[in-house]
Amino acid sequence: MSVLRRFWTVSGLTILSRVLGVFREGILIHCLGATAEMDAFSAAFKFPTFFRRLFAEGGMQSIFVPFFNDYYAVGKVRGALYFASRLFTLVFWTMLIFTVLVCIFAKQFVILMVPGFAQSPDKLAFATEFTRIIFPNVWCVAISTIYSGILIARKRLQRYALAPILINLILIASLFIGVDGIAAGHRISYGILLSGIFIFFYMRWQVSRSGLPMPRLSSVRLTTGTRLFLKKLVPVLVTAGVMQINIFVGTVVASFCPTGCITYIYCADRFVQLPLAMFGIAMGLVLLPEISEALATKQLDAINDVQSRAVTFTLRLTLPSVVGLVILGYYFVSIVYGHGRFTETAVLSTTRILQIVSIGLPASVLVKIMTSVLIAQKDSKTPVVAATAAIMANAIVSVVLAIPLQEIGIAIATTVSGIVNAYWLLRKAEIRSMFSMPLMVDLAKIMIASVVMGAVMIGVSHILRSIDLTSEILFVIISGIIGLVAYCASLVLLKDSAALAIKRRITTYALNPRAR
Repeated sequence: MSVLRRFWTVSGLTILSRVLGVFREGILIHCLGATAEMDAFSAAFKFPTFFRRLFAEGGMQSIFVPFFNDYYAVGKVRGALYFASRLFTLVFWTMLIFTVLVCIFAKQFVILMVPGFAQSPDKLAFATEFTRIIFPNVWCVAISTIYSGILIARKRLQRYALAPILINLILIASLFIGVDGIAAGHRISYGILLSGIFIFFYMRWQVSRSGLPMPRLSSVRLTTGTRLFLKKLVPVLVTAGVMQINIFVGTVVASFCPTGCITYIYCADRFVQLPLAMFGIAMGLVLLPEISEALATKQLDAINDVQSRAVTFTLRLTLPSVVGLVILGYYFVSIVYGHGRFTETAVLSTTRILQIVSIGLPASVLVKIMTSVLIAQKDSKTPVVAATAAIMANAIVSVVLAIPLQEIGIAIATTVSGIVNAYWLLRKAEIRSMFSMPLMVDLAKIMIASVVMGAVMIGVSHILRSIDLTSEILFVIISGIIGLVAYCASLVLLKDSAALAIKRRITTYALNPRAR
C-alpha cells in the first residue's frame, strides 16, 4: 500500500473519530454550558491528553517504532520481542506508581497544574474529583503504547486508527447512562476511565491476532538495548513534554480568567483538532514507519522526496480548511454548541478564539509532520530546540496579552507559538534540501487558490444573508461547496500538478468505459 493510500485510510478513520469527538463535546456542553464544572472537567481531561501525546503522538511511540524496525530489518524477531517486553515492564511499573501518587495527592496535583483553581473552591473540588476518576486512564494508555507502537511499526495502521472511534463511542454512551442519578461531568469521567481499560485490551488483542511479537511483564532489568533506547528517549520525551507544557501554558493562564474562558478555549480546540488530526497527525503517523524503514534498509535517496510530497499534499488540504474555519467559524460553533446552557455570548467568544487559532493551523500541521520526520531520523535535538523556543514565545505573549484581552490573548499566544515552532523545524528541513524550487512554486499556487476560495465564500455569504437564509446548516453547506469548487478550479487554472493529475484521472474514468 502506498504512502498516500495509507494516509487516506488513517485520515478517514481519524476524521470519523474527531467528528464523533465533536458530537460528544456538543452533548457535554449542552448539559454543562460554560460553567465552573465544565472548566474543571476541561482542565482534568487535559491530564490524560497530555500523557497520551507524551507516550503516543510524537512521544515515546515515535522513538519506539524506529528501534523496533531496526530489529525486524535484520530478522531478529526474538530480539524485538525481548526489547518490547523489557520496555513494557519498565513503563508498567513506573506509570503505576505515578498514577497511584497522583490519585492520592489529586488536590495538590490540580493546584500545581492549574494554580488559578486554588482561588475558586468549586472548580478545585470538581477538578480534584474528576482527576481521581480519570487519571488511571493514563496508566492504561501508557502500557497500551507498546502494543500500538508494534502495530504502527509493522504498518497495521488501520487497526490502530480504529481505536479512537471505539473510544468516542464509549464516551458518548457514558453521557446517556445514569442521567437521572449522576452528573454529566462524573458520567464522562467514568467513561474516560472505562475507555482506558478498553484500549489496553483492544491493542493487546490486535497485536495477538496480527501474529506479531506479544510483549509481557518480565524482570525489571536494563539491558544494553534498553539503555540505548532510554538514552535516545530522554530528548524525545523532553520535546513532547515541552510541546505539551506549551499547551498547558494557556490553561494555566486561563485558570486565572473569569469562569468560562477554559471552556471557550476547549471548545474552539475541538474544531482545530479536526484538520490537524486528519492531515498533520495522520501524515506524521504514516511517515514514521516509512522513513524509519527506509533508514534501516539504507534507502536514503527516497526520504527527501517523501517529505516534500507529504508537505505539499497536506497543505493542499490544510489551507482551505483554515479559510473555512475563519469564514464559517461562527456557524460551526453555533450548530454544535449553541444550545442548552451554552449562551450566545459563549458562542461569540469561542468563535473569536477559533478564528485566531485557525490561522496557526498550517504551522501546527507542519510541526506534526517535521517532528515525526526528524525523530524517525533519530534527530531529537532539533525538535527540543524548536519546542523550547515555542514555549518561551507562548509564555511571554500569554502573560502580556492575557490581562487586557483574556482568552483572546491566550489564543494569539497559541498561534504565535505554533509559528515559532514550525519556523525552527523548517530551518532544519531547508538545510536538508527538502524545500526545492518546485515545492515552493506549488506552495505559492496553493496560497493563491486559498485566497480565491476565501473571496468567493465571502461573496456567497453576503448573497445568502441578503436572501435571509435562516438555516445555519444549509448556509454552511452551500458556502462550503461553492468555496471548495472555487479552490479546486483555481488549482487547475494555476496548473497545479496534483490537481491536473486528479483531473486527468476523472476525465479518463468518464471517457473510458473500461476504466469503470
